Amino acid sequence: MIIPQTLRLTKKVLHNQATPIAFDNIKLNLTLANRMFTFMMSKDGIGLAAPQIGISKRLFVMYVNGMLYHCFNPEITKSSLELVTFKEGCLSFPDEFINITRPKNIQVRYQDHTGTWIEKSFEGIASVCFQHELDHLNGIVFHDRTTT
Repeated sequence: MIIPQTLRLTKKVLHNQATPIAFDNIKLNLTLANRMFTFMMSKDGIGLAAPQIGISKRLFVMYVNGMLYHCFNPEITKSSLELVTFKEGCLSFPDEFINITRPKNIQVRYQDHTGTWIEKSFEGIASVCFQHELDHLNGIVFHDRTTT
């Protein structure tokens, strides 16, 4: 995996299924995640998936409720039946906000930059952000989630 010198948002790979991250170079994994975080913060975002910067790998970063998450090869293991509608934005589509309905609570697992599995439960904005970014890894953009 090559990390671009200058990160920039792209729509080039947004509709592709991203491939899993390998852990043969954990320093490179951490460098990419940290650069994505810095870039995301410079754009006032709370989440950024690797496909948004043209890298078709299963990685996203999110910063919610004062916590930073580097999510490698993430997946949802359980979702609540209770739904919540939230007005979502997306760094790939600046100035667009769409009401999206998603499960209110989720249980997830993902790997850190070393490949260690982490299991967590999310609710509220953290749940929405995780689901939004995971969609990017599956080739889904928030326009695909609209019901109207």
